[in-house]
Amino acid sequence: MMEREDYIARPVCRRPGALNFSAGGAAVKMDLLENGCLKILLTEEDLRAFGLTFEGLDYDNERTRSALHRLLDEARQRTGFDSSGSLIIEALPVDGGCLLLLTPTGGKRHLRLRQTVGPYVYELDDADAILQLAQSVGETDGASLFFGSSLYQFGRGYRLILYPAAPLSRRMGHLLHEFARSAGEGDAAAAYTAEHGRSIAVGDALGRLYDAARGRAN
Repeated sequence: MMEREDYIARPVCRRPGALNFSAGGAAVKMDLLENGCLKILLTEEDLRAFGLTFEGLDYDNERTRSALHRLLDEARQRTGFDSSGSLIIEALPVDGGCLLLLTPTGGKRHLRLRQTVGPYVYELDDADAILQLAQSVGETDGASLFFGSSLYQFGRGYRLILYPAAPLSRRMGHLLHEFARSAGEGDAAAAYTAEHGRSIAVGDALGRLYDAARGRAN
C-alpha cells in the first residue's frame, strides 16, 4: 500500500487534446495539459488488464512499476510528454479504476507515487444547481482545490464527487452547501455513488460544467 501524503494544491489546467491507446484490449485515455502535466484515466478494466487494483498500487511492486513505465513510454510517443526527470504521480479512485495525475518536478529521474485523501460526495437537485455551483467554484478559483471531480445522475437528482487537493476552507464549505447537500465522505461513499448512479462526467466534471455555465451565460 502506498504511503498517504497531503496534496500540494496546483492550478487547474485546461487540456489541448486527448488520445486513447489499448492496454490489454482496454482503451486508456490520456490528456496532455497545457502546463506540461499529464492526466491518465484508467478504468477498472484497464487496471485488470495490467493485473492491478487501486488499493494495490505501490511503486515498490513490480507490476505497478511495469504498468507505469509502459504508460510513460506510450505518453512520450503519442503526446511528447517528457518523463525523463522527476515526477510526482498522484492516484485518485474513480469508478472502480483511478485517475493518475503526473506532474514534472525537474531534477534527476525519480518517480513518487501516492494516493490522495478521501473524496467528498454532494447531492444536488437539478441541472441549474449543478451549473450554478460549478460557476461559483470556478469564479472563486475554487476548482484549484480539487484534483478531480465526477458527476452522476442519482435517482431524481445528481451526485457530485470531489477529490480534494487540500482540506476545504470554511468559505468553500459554505459555497458548496449553498447549492448542495453532503451525501458522504470517503472511498465507500464514492464507490456507492458510482455503483448506483449513472455517470455523466468523470474526472473533470467541475471544469467541463464551468465551461458549460460560461457558454450558457454568453
